[in-house]
Amino acid sequence: MTEIKKLKKILEAEDRKEKEQSPYLNRQLLSKIIKRMEKKYEKEGLSTPDYAAREKKAEKLKVITGSPKELLLSKKPIVRFLISIYMLSSPISYYLLTFLEKILGKSLEKDLKASGMMYSQKQYLALTMSLVFILWVSFLIPLTALTLLFHFSLFYLLLSAILIPLLAFSIAFLLPSTRASKIANEIDKELPFALRHMSIQIRAGVGIYNSMESIAVSDYGYLSKGFKFVLSNIQKGMPTEEALESWAYMTRSEALQRVISHIVRALRTGGNLSDIMLSISEDISFERRMKISDFAEKLNLMALFLMMVAIVVPVMVGILTAIASMPSLSSYVNVFSIFSLTFLQLLYFLISPSLILLFLYFIKISDPGA
Repeated sequence: MTEIKKLKKILEAEDRKEKEQSPYLNRQLLSKIIKRMEKKYEKEGLSTPDYAAREKKAEKLKVITGSPKELLLSKKPIVRFLISIYMLSSPISYYLLTFLEKILGKSLEKDLKASGMMYSQKQYLALTMSLVFILWVSFLIPLTALTLLFHFSLFYLLLSAILIPLLAFSIAFLLPSTRASKIANEIDKELPFALRHMSIQIRAGVGIYNSMESIAVSDYGYLSKGFKFVLSNIQKGMPTEEALESWAYMTRSEALQRVISHIVRALRTGGNLSDIMLSISEDISFERRMKISDFAEKLNLMALFLMMVAIVVPVMVGILTAIASMPSLSSYVNVFSIFSLTFLQLLYFLISPSLILLFLYFIKISDPGA
């Protein structure tokens, strides 16, 4: 929207000069560019009356782009609700957000860009803090009621009060990274086929821009979306090399970053792009086959560990708990005192299922063929 405003200001300045034609500016061409950009923004939902109203409201509120306060103008009610909770808890939430930013650095911001989440690091942390607070209160109230009603130990209540927010924060911080890795994996799967597609087209005399446009409209998943992003930036006036490099910065796919670096080098210094793409596609296919082979070998050790956590350890603890419940033995051997019925319930219903789920999740995200 800012580009359209700048172009309109140029036209207004020319109109004030009362010149029908300028030696430095083709006014008719500029008008066509403005109309084309307005149509494009309208398709993206950025030139609607609703968007214009939110833009004026943002100027009145003096909202800084990328700040949590900007989400008060979001179309999603749940986002506005969560940010309202964050704003109400200031200045405590502000200091906590600053502390989390110092700990995380720029890693979360890169993961958010790579995962395609349309939030800045501050906005995502603000939403996470509000959501964790709601979850903490939702779990803590019934747990407190159960503790008072059934006279459970306060230790478990305090432990839950600490573990629930830590677990929620951990999941929230891992979510962008996991999503970014998933997108990178999907890109790596489609990349060799897309490179062969582009190589054939370039060898047939099709330009690099048209070959990228062909990939963008084809069914290559996240790879097609990435090329649409590159073409969108090129249409806005960004050089092809910079558009490709900005995409490389946003992705976690090392294979795609390597491909883009070769393409950019070939565009700047010259080279046979068709042969380069074909060679890279063969290298990527070989690397992917090796990763799948290594993962298959690791599964044997993973299966052994899963059997220990899911079967052996619970059975052993159950036996030791039964032994500990024998008065004649427990009075002489103090080591069995920790194997109480409460500990057994905690192991069966919380610790063991959590470890199994985490282990299965680790297998899922480690699978290069997923």
